[in-house]
Amino acid sequence: MINFAEINKAQVSLNFILFLISIFLLCILYMWHKDSKNKIDLKDLICIEGKLDEKKFVRFGAWIVSTWGFIYLIVEERFSEWYFAGYMAAWVGNAILDKYMSKRYTRIKEPPKPIRVEKYE
Repeated sequence: MINFAEINKAQVSLNFILFLISIFLLCILYMWHKDSKNKIDLKDLICIEGKLDEKKFVRFGAWIVSTWGFIYLIVEERFSEWYFAGYMAAWVGNAILDKYMSKRYTRIKEPPKPIRVEKYE
């Protein structure tokens, strides 16, 4: 049974406000997605050229979960600078590693330049 005497009213109201803001932002994104004049397409978050991309899908899911955990720690007043540093290191490090690996992969995929041999007479 829930002990209503121990429930912190401030936390309940903060959670409710967070829920309302989340719903409001999702509705705005969906309206932009449906508007033919906008270039926003929510499928781009998890797809490449209309096909589901595993790397983008997993990265987006991990971002949603870790961001919600980040907000939960703030609302529960258990947030510290170490959580912030870890969160930023994870996502900035991920972006830097992805750029490095994609540049390296494109260099590997490029065919080698042919060696031009000249004859000396």
